[in-house]
Amino acid sequence: CNDLYAHIKESATRKDCDSQKDVDADEASLSLNHPISVQHSNVNATRLGSLVSLVLKETVSTTQAKKLLAVMYNDDLASLPLDIAEKNGWKLISDPMILKSLCEEVISSPEYQQQFDLYKKGGKNVRKMTKLFTGKVMAKSRGNANPKLLAQVLEEVLNDLAPNVE
Repeated sequence: CNDLYAHIKESATRKDCDSQKDVDADEASLSLNHPISVQHSNVNATRLGSLVSLVLKETVSTTQAKKLLAVMYNDDLASLPLDIAEKNGWKLISDPMILKSLCEEVISSPEYQQQFDLYKKGGKNVRKMTKLFTGKVMAKSRGNANPKLLAQVLEEVLNDLAPNVE
């Protein structure tokens, strides 16, 4: 909601604030292009509801939803959020098998062999290396891995590859 409000506020003040450098904030608020209200939003209730639904169903993350909202407000004034998400590759990966494959690929990479060896030593290394592997898998998925599911799958993969590590 804050992001939608920011987009509406920006469109309401865009004309005067961009053209007059000497106008202070109080003067700018007096010369709005339109009232700052959801009624003046480029995103109608149906599209906003669809976006909220995608977040609640964990089809997109909140970060992805913010990107979607910006596109919906500024660039694509008609498409449904799901269509925009698919077009831009902004859907969460929620398939455990795909996540497992990504985890195994990262952990078994020679690039991270030293970190995996540290993980196998246990102790404080377990938490640190788990966070590192989480970050590497997220990067490999371009931020599209479902974080909750990734945590579960990564734990399973690490337990399979290095059982009894604590």
